[in-house]
Amino acid sequence: MFISENSYNNERRSEGASRAVAYYADINQHTRLYSIDEGARPRQEQEPKPSRKERLKQQEIAQPRLSGMRTLLDFNEHFVELSNAGEEKRSLGFMLFVLFGLIALMPAYFIGLLLTDQKPYPQDWYIAMGILLAIGFLAFLLIYFLIYPHVLAPAFFTSLRARYRFNRTTRKVYVLRPRKYGGNVVLDWDRVQAHVRWAPPKSWTAEQLASDATAREARLRSTGRDSNLLLYWAPLDANDPERKGEDLLWVGPTGSGESLWQYIRTFMEDGMDAVPRPSEHEWLRKGFSGPGEHLEETVMHGSHMRDDIIGKGTSGATFTNYATNFLWAPLHSLAERLCYWPTFPEEWNSDCGQKRRENGIGPEEPMRWTCKP
Repeated sequence: MFISENSYNNERRSEGASRAVAYYADINQHTRLYSIDEGARPRQEQEPKPSRKERLKQQEIAQPRLSGMRTLLDFNEHFVELSNAGEEKRSLGFMLFVLFGLIALMPAYFIGLLLTDQKPYPQDWYIAMGILLAIGFLAFLLIYFLIYPHVLAPAFFTSLRARYRFNRTTRKVYVLRPRKYGGNVVLDWDRVQAHVRWAPPKSWTAEQLASDATAREARLRSTGRDSNLLLYWAPLDANDPERKGEDLLWVGPTGSGESLWQYIRTFMEDGMDAVPRPSEHEWLRKGFSGPGEHLEETVMHGSHMRDDIIGKGTSGATFTNYATNFLWAPLHSLAERLCYWPTFPEEWNSDCGQKRRENGIGPEEPMRWTCKP
């Protein structure tokens, strides 16, 4: 889904690119952005012993890890592939879509009962048709202007998810996403900066966040269930009114932050052996999922992890979670089929000459190969 991307896009259309970046994306003079050079690194042979100040600075930097979150689509010596957040909310959006459809059809049902009366009169027919058309028109306006832009557009009739390939061999970031959210693009890794504590502005206005340090700190403290790692590419020319070269990517699942950034940065700078190998809980499925797969991999993911940590088998909370969600899993699977699965253009050679699968979950062989132009 493209919830953050859609909100940013709406803000950009209504207020302009500069204001949207400063307000919604929280990229401004008050924001701490990390470069690719800032990260923990192992001490090299014959390197001088670090000072106490240097050791303390290294301890403040998060360690590269995925923290048990379903994050990776692919992992090998050349690239890691990740996606964006919000997939768990797709079934909720589909339920709202069905609910609004039923509400809109209820008047038609009662009007149909009226028209099938034993003694229909011509004037009843015209009145009923007029009411039906009016209700249909109002329902269309409501859905198109209030519901579709904010609820349906990020979830349906679009790409199933964004795909980001961080290729350390080419030092490029290959991006697949719908055109309305920036389109497919190839970005230079060396220009990226990371906002590791991004959170949506919620109820704070742009004026409050620009002038009140307390509001800015409260926004940063609100990071948690709604937070994300945000990667930013500044315009190639700061004075360019068209802001060419500027781009933003919301990367990873909801709740991701500095640890995920350090995982990506360490992989890109030091290779696959410098980061922890992903566990079975940290893989995302490529392509579409069935009801059972969605239930196990998304809905029950946290419950299974807690049971594994505790080590006492399946808990009562896990059974409760399953019982309250298994009926909605088919809705999510159906909602996915209203989208398409994006694939990388062959001319990009983003896979370094080794074709990768487009469905399934988990590690894929080979993980090492000679890059082919």
